[in-house]
Amino acid sequence: MRRRRSSRRGALSAARHVAVGAVLAMLAAAGPLHAQGGLSTEGALFLLVPVGARTVGSGQATATAEWGTESLWGNPAGIARATRREAALHYSRTVVANGTVLALVYPAGKAGVLGFGAQLYDYGAQELTDVDGTVGELLPRSVVLAATYAATLGTAFRAGVTYKRAQSRLDCTGPCGSVATFNASTSGLDAGVQYQSVRADSLAAGLTLRHLGLKLQVNDEAQSDPLPTRVQVGVGARVPAVAKALPGAELHWSAELVNRTSLDDPAVRLGAELGLQKQLFLRAGYASGTGEATGPAIGLGFVRGALRIDFARVFGGFSSDAGQPPTFLTLRVEW
Repeated sequence: MRRRRSSRRGALSAARHVAVGAVLAMLAAAGPLHAQGGLSTEGALFLLVPVGARTVGSGQATATAEWGTESLWGNPAGIARATRREAALHYSRTVVANGTVLALVYPAGKAGVLGFGAQLYDYGAQELTDVDGTVGELLPRSVVLAATYAATLGTAFRAGVTYKRAQSRLDCTGPCGSVATFNASTSGLDAGVQYQSVRADSLAAGLTLRHLGLKLQVNDEAQSDPLPTRVQVGVGARVPAVAKALPGAELHWSAELVNRTSLDDPAVRLGAELGLQKQLFLRAGYASGTGEATGPAIGLGFVRGALRIDFARVFGGFSSDAGQPPTFLTLRVEW
């Protein structure tokens, strides 16, 4: 992102503006579920930003998904049936921030499946200057560390839980003694279950409770904000007729509702994925609401041996209005 400048005399004010700007940026990026004004009272809004090109290209409908490392940031039950290890890099770029996620899924045999992830959102540096030129930079960032455990429950049910350590921070380089830097952290949990039928269409249902945890405290307890807790419930299935009409093809659809625990402002997510010979994947989706990650989306996926590449683009939100549609790229390796 473009770097901005401020004088050292206004360093304290600049730091506050950067912090507020990062929060406002995430208000836009968080997207759905703010019509009632609820986002203004929630903290760690970066937790609402989707991770993974397959997720975005499929309209963020993740309640029934089994998408490897992307399920660490969706429904953690989605890794319960993993039989191969997966390492992935998930990258996103908008006018708000650049996001980078490193993640790993590790099947541990009968003990279940483990997952680990590290996420960084960089909102861009702001230069601090005086009469001699640039003397330092303000660095607003968000960091999330995640650990997941999931297992199957019989032949039809799966369950998983993710622990997250989320951090919002404003750092400064150079002689920044007068700058109000901060480092605020909190902990949260995601928990989810999935059901898979034995029908020909493999009808599935999923339920996820995300971002349940302690308040994010930047200054003092009175000013702490609750995490943006969300409930996601969805269904998905395969369309057998497509495979009969076009050998080697598979069409999956998914739909879900997302809401706060107060159930006062639901959002809809819809997605479809067409796979051809298990090598090329075409995706389309839609997430209702307003914001950076909502609106229509498309995606592509390619598989070549152990390497998988996914790409997605969203055609809505602040970035699209500014001429830079949100773009997501995923590189993953399975072995």
